Amino acid sequence: MDIQDDRKKSILVPTGIKGLDMHLGGGFPPGSTILLVGDSGSGLPMFTYQFAYGGILNGDSVVYYTTDRPVKEIKSEMQSFSMDASTFSKQIEYVDSYTPRFYNLLPANLQKEMKPKDYLKQNVDVLNFLKATVLKERSENYRFIIDSVSYFLRSYSLNEIVDMIEIMSSVSKINQSVNILTMKGGMHDSLVENTMKHSCDGVIEFRLHEKGFDIERSMFIRKIRGMLVPSNIIPYRITRKGIELETTKRVL
Repeated sequence: MDIQDDRKKSILVPTGIKGLDMHLGGGFPPGSTILLVGDSGSGLPMFTYQFAYGGILNGDSVVYYTTDRPVKEIKSEMQSFSMDASTFSKQIEYVDSYTPRFYNLLPANLQKEMKPKDYLKQNVDVLNFLKATVLKERSENYRFIIDSVSYFLRSYSLNEIVDMIEIMSSVSKINQSVNILTMKGGMHDSLVENTMKHSCDGVIEFRLHEKGFDIERSMFIRKIRGMLVPSNIIPYRITRKGIELETTKRVL
């Protein structure tokens, strides 16, 4: 049975966040590319951790492409929130495009820790490397995460990034996989942000709201193609278990 047939039976792909799956009726549509937009501190990395770990527990493979932090830091942070993926090493592929960019600035002991394939990536165009990773043939259900696309938007033209998203989207629709892209809110001008939102099948915005001495977090599902999404703003907390949606509606 091929990936597409298998995915059709599952209908929706769980997000790894139970409360959100309830709002979505089960998860994301197979073959979709979802853009997460949020300010620093809103919990975008946490969402990617839960999406990745939830995928592993669901029997999916995961490709985690990081541009902003080294893989070692991601693994450590996931473990600190009880999402230890080390025992599922065959199911998750970490692609580090962060460390090779700063190789010459690293201390000697960290340079020695780099794997041979990381040396090779030093002189490789990062966008082309991403394309090669996206187009790699895979035989199992998988999820693809890019954290974050903001690096590419700072380093390449908008048209190049849109072309890349179209490639990812085409591949995911054939394989019935789900792509998650994170983008830092407020970092890019309105043309860039709106173009990115238009190019993706789904958009979820993560917001921070100061209330007295507290910070309240909420998410707004702007769109998910092919789905009727909730019209309300959804409050959530970040706990030791990750993102947890609150049961009461909040007026912001």
